[in-house]
Amino acid sequence: MPPALTAATGMDALTHAVEAYVSTMAPPTTDAAAIKAIELISKYLREAVAHGEDISTRDMMAHAEYLAGIAFNNASLGYVHSMAHQLGGYYNLPHGVCNAILLPYVETYNKQVVPERFADIAKAMGKKLRD
Repeated sequence: MPPALTAATGMDALTHAVEAYVSTMAPPTTDAAAIKAIELISKYLREAVAHGEDISTRDMMAHAEYLAGIAFNNASLGYVHSMAHQLGGYYNLPHGVCNAILLPYVETYNKQVVPERFADIAKAMGKKLRD
């Protein structure tokens, strides 16, 4: 896949994992898959975009995307995906790009309701949290 397509599909998978993790319909069994997907995508997506020939990195992204799929199939998705479908159709944009545009705005709103979930996501992405 070319870099732009790699980035778009990676952001789609990240959105699947984040939306599944903060979904009000998520059973506890999806949490592990969603968080692990977030960890892997955060670790490997940039490398997959920059060095698409690296098969081991692509393999880890495929595994992350699979875990994100498990999570969202059992938890449902949220407003990012519902708006991304309309946005992509209207502007003829790739779905993953629309997710990447919308994700920070929707999740800024969502974190007001479940801030502890977003702390978990930040940790999974390698961010150190202040006390």
